[in-house]
Amino acid sequence: MKIKFDRKQFVQNAFLSFFSIFLTFIFLEVGARFYLFHLASKEDFTTYASLRQLQKYAGEVGKEPTISHHRYIGYYGTPNYQDRPNRHNSLGYRGEEIVQPKPPGEFRILCIGASTTYTTRVDDYRLAYPYLLEQELHKQGYTNVKVINGGVPGWDTWNMLIDFELRGLDLNPDMIIFYEALNDVKPRLVWPHEVYRGDNSGRNAPMVSRVSMPNILEYSTLLRMLGIMLNLTEPHTAYETIDRTQDTYVGGKFHDQLKRKTYPSGFFQDVSVMDILKANPPIYYQRNIENIVDIAKARNIKVLLATFVYVPLPELGDRTSSPEYIYALDEHNATLKKIAQTRQVPLFDLASIFPKEPQYFDDGVHVNDKGSAVKANFFAKYLVETQMIPKPGQPTTAQPTPTTAPPTPAPTPKK
Repeated sequence: MKIKFDRKQFVQNAFLSFFSIFLTFIFLEVGARFYLFHLASKEDFTTYASLRQLQKYAGEVGKEPTISHHRYIGYYGTPNYQDRPNRHNSLGYRGEEIVQPKPPGEFRILCIGASTTYTTRVDDYRLAYPYLLEQELHKQGYTNVKVINGGVPGWDTWNMLIDFELRGLDLNPDMIIFYEALNDVKPRLVWPHEVYRGDNSGRNAPMVSRVSMPNILEYSTLLRMLGIMLNLTEPHTAYETIDRTQDTYVGGKFHDQLKRKTYPSGFFQDVSVMDILKANPPIYYQRNIENIVDIAKARNIKVLLATFVYVPLPELGDRTSSPEYIYALDEHNATLKKIAQTRQVPLFDLASIFPKEPQYFDDGVHVNDKGSAVKANFFAKYLVETQMIPKPGQPTTAQPTPTTAPPTPAPTPKK
């Protein structure tokens, strides 16, 4: 029996099928966009949003990145950022607005550092260690003290040096507290040795390069999300990132292998990370800190260097538990002690007295709420005992202070 082909019916069925598929796609596209703008976490929004969505809508949906590009520093805290209990002031520093010019009689402390100063694992800016340090000093009668949280996650001493020169000095600080050692391990993880240079170009690539537009299919939020989930494409943040690295940076490979417990494999079978660290000693870490110290002393700004606290937590797979990072962090702490001695500035050996117990940490270096309070109390105790800060009514220029503080027992945590 011969079946007659009905062209008209075929066209109608094809049109209805296409229309149904189109309506389904539109429905799913609307659902994907609704999720992205109203339900997604900040991390998911950053992963799945397009460059245009990131640039145009991030602030509107409360998912604005915590850091932004800066012409000279590379990047800094996003000015006026706010996300529930966290906030930045108009200068991008974590915390409340800073009164300028500095009020008469105010003793201003600028805390210089990275995520461990920003206190990145603590959501509320009022529980970050610099803010708690100010509150603790006020309780002890030093009500004239203002503490500024100058830490930015991811910064190394190159960022800190430039920021201190271009922005920190404008705050007219009376004292700086320097606390950082972790992020300066990364600039050392470059190979071959010849690319280990004073401008850190062996690790960091230019912040902005020519951007290639993504595939036209990725203009659909639904298709872009599916492509990223299936590893068929990259998040749009990969096209223009704020912390781009060079091919000569091998730290990323090392960190990945540590997570997968495959180290050493591939490249590292020929050159170990320990060999790279020994070939690239912390000479630029030392130089950058010495420059910060020299600039501060030339401006009659007091300097306090503090050794870096870390606690190996192998159960979390944290990289600070690796022999390579332990070696590098110990080397950086020794460098801080050397700088304090040669530049004749005070050193607070916080690493020797801070309790190395997991209850105070979110990972091997970042403290939690409880650890932040302990950290603030230790700094306050040191500053008071060494008389580095004047009481209200006293001149802000203090007498020379000792380069070390006596060991202090760990405070008993509040129940």
